[in-house]
Amino acid sequence: MLNSKNIRWVKSVKRNGGEDWAYEELNCGTGEAQKLHWRNDIGKIAGSHPKIGDIILLFQTLNHGPYRNIVRLTHLVSPISEEVLIDRENLDFKWYREVKLIAKATPIYSIPKPGILKFGKVGNGGLTFPIDLLANSQIDTSAVQNLIWASFDGFFCPNVSIDIFPDSFRSGFAGEVEGDLRTINHIKEEVRWRNRDIVLEKKKQAFREGNGRILCECCDFDFIEIYGEIGAGSIECHHKIFLYQGERITELDDLALVCSNCHRMLHRKKSDNTYYGVEELRTLIMNFRNSF
Repeated sequence: MLNSKNIRWVKSVKRNGGEDWAYEELNCGTGEAQKLHWRNDIGKIAGSHPKIGDIILLFQTLNHGPYRNIVRLTHLVSPISEEVLIDRENLDFKWYREVKLIAKATPIYSIPKPGILKFGKVGNGGLTFPIDLLANSQIDTSAVQNLIWASFDGFFCPNVSIDIFPDSFRSGFAGEVEGDLRTINHIKEEVRWRNRDIVLEKKKQAFREGNGRILCECCDFDFIEIYGEIGAGSIECHHKIFLYQGERITELDDLALVCSNCHRMLHRKKSDNTYYGVEELRTLIMNFRNSF
């Protein structure tokens, strides 16, 4: 079974010098070997680096239109044989490996580069670079792999055996709360009735919309910015309609992702015996910041 740890290589690809999306024709349904090409001058060596079971991340940009020079993550592929072969019909990119498609963004421009990852040093002429070159002072290789894996969630081929989502994104509410008994009971009830599947969906939605970051909806706290890779996926989930009010079908819009501090404030009663709403608390925070 493949998981995020199998992502060990990253490769820039282009078609017609960036005029068209490369490998757009690949699809999950064929079950046949696909060809991943390398340049004539470096392909025999560069193409030999990935091993069977390794996953290669493909990324690309167009040189025109709305996605001009904007990095998109487009495919995950994995070699199915060790041999570097020659494609005599491809004059400039004759070296290739047989690979299977693991995931493909559909449409192909669906996945923007997560903002925390630096792709400049791996964009050189379609070489095959180790994935750890995308790591930096804020995020290590393991978190890079998790971010990429999470970015492709929803695009994995159904015929590939995979572990769907990194564990760091599966955790819901963390920790215990001391203090006011009514607040404790409320949060305990929230934890007891929480559906972890919808919490995971909410995190995935926020991850995509946040370009690889999940920020607190009240104060914009960024766990990765403060804690580095151990903060990846760390956030708490708050029900905007308190669960103690009765059973209901929870929609994604009924949930808010918030940091621990803001979650505590959302469960603290105001002087009129009501609770702060998410937008109300955000306005309070922003007004307080702007007062300095």
